[in-house]
Amino acid sequence: MTRNPEVTRQLIIDKSIALFNTKGYRATSLSDITQATGITKGAIYANFSNKEEVAVAAFEYALNVVLKEVRECICQAPTAPLKLKAVLYYYEDYIGNPPIPGGCPVLNSAVEADDNHPLLRTRVVRLITKIKDALKQIIHRGILEKQLREDLDVDGFVMLYYGAIEGAIMVSRVEGDKDSFIGMSQFLTQLIDQYSID
Repeated sequence: MTRNPEVTRQLIIDKSIALFNTKGYRATSLSDITQATGITKGAIYANFSNKEEVAVAAFEYALNVVLKEVRECICQAPTAPLKLKAVLYYYEDYIGNPPIPGGCPVLNSAVEADDNHPLLRTRVVRLITKIKDALKQIIHRGILEKQLREDLDVDGFVMLYYGAIEGAIMVSRVEGDKDSFIGMSQFLTQLIDQYSID
C-alpha cells in the first residue's frame, strides 16, 4: 500500500512533536522517530534531509497549535489589559493541560537551540521576536485607545512579561504544580492593573 507523501510527512511531524518536546532534540534519535511512526529511515529521508529538518518542522507545527489557541484567547478579550491577562490565564491552564506533551515548545527548543543547531535556533529567535512584537502591538494599541497609561515602558514591560511567563512555566513544571506560575501571574496582573486606565 502506497502512502501519500503529504500524509507521510505529516505523520512524521505529528509523532516527532512529542518526542522532541519531551526527550529533547539531542536525545531523540532517528530510530525513536521510526519506532514512533512505524516507517523506515528511508521514508523519513525521502521527506526530510536530516533530523534537524524534522525538528524544525515539528517545532513550527507545535507552535502553530499553541499560537492558534493563544490568539483565540486574545481575540475574545475586549481591551488591552484583558488581552494581557487572557494570555496569563491560558498558560496557567496550559501547565496542567498542554496541547503538546512535554511543556512549552518555545522554552524547550530555546534551551537546545544553540550554535550547533543553527536552523532550529533561527526559527526559535524569529518566533520569540514575533511573539514580543505581537505583545507590543497589543500594548501600543491599548495606549492609543486610552486603556493603558502612556508612561508604560513598552519594551521593558514586554521583556519582563514574556520572560516571566516562560520562566514560571519552567519552574512550575520542575516543581510539579502551578504555584510558581500562579504567583508570577498574580504579580503581573497587579502590574497590568497599575498601568490600566479605568
